[in-house]
Amino acid sequence: GWAGRRGEGSCAPRRRVGRNEGLGHGRSRRGVEVRAASVPVAYTPTQWLAVALGYSCIIGSVFRCLPQIHRIVTRKSVEGISFIAILSELLIYTVNLAYNVHYNYPFNTYGDLAVSWFVLIFVLVLMQVYKRFDSGRVALVTALSSVWCLVLFSNSLPVVVLSSLQAASGIGLAFGSRIPQIWLNFKKGSTGELSIIMFIANALGCLIRVFTTISLTQDNLLLFNAAFHLVLNAIIIVQCVGSRLDSAREQEKLEGMGRSVN
Repeated sequence: GWAGRRGEGSCAPRRRVGRNEGLGHGRSRRGVEVRAASVPVAYTPTQWLAVALGYSCIIGSVFRCLPQIHRIVTRKSVEGISFIAILSELLIYTVNLAYNVHYNYPFNTYGDLAVSWFVLIFVLVLMQVYKRFDSGRVALVTALSSVWCLVLFSNSLPVVVLSSLQAASGIGLAFGSRIPQIWLNFKKGSTGELSIIMFIANALGCLIRVFTTISLTQDNLLLFNAAFHLVLNAIIIVQCVGSRLDSAREQEKLEGMGRSVN
């Protein structure tokens, strides 16, 4: 094709651009575009703080789950732990993971979900070990859960469906996991073997996720979920504190009665 020189009038001489030269220019321009796209966006100090907190949240998620597992294993009891709550939390975390992976968000913004996902599976296994559910029901739940995970992680769902599931997951986790646990605690007047350390860590993790979401992804669905879970975890923490205070008072009362008898 013909190409005029920029900045020259219409009388300026024209030159024929050779085919190879044009292709070379196109390749060069594309190369510049690729290099520009590959240059990482400079983070602000607030965003670097969010990244650091995100990775600390991932590391902390490993340790926050250990007290609950240690409590179950040492006492060989799952008393006070709702099977429906744990299973629902696992299925909902699967939605959250698939959503983050689909949108290719940085791993530091959701890595703690992956850790918690594996821990929940382990807790379900421990519940089966110590509580011995019906084997037929266990097989059915395992099969359905596997299909659920396969569909979500296969990236076969339309984006609108995945986004709708993510939007519903906050409410689903509330009514399928946290609210049943809160209701169970209220009905029994005790939190049983629930680990308050785990829920304090959960609350801190949610608080960090509120900050990292605002700073790094600006995803309103993720922000709503993090804030909502923060409130629910805070309620369970209050219940755990109240249960332990009641147990301490009851213990003191029994010790006082023992001393009076002696």
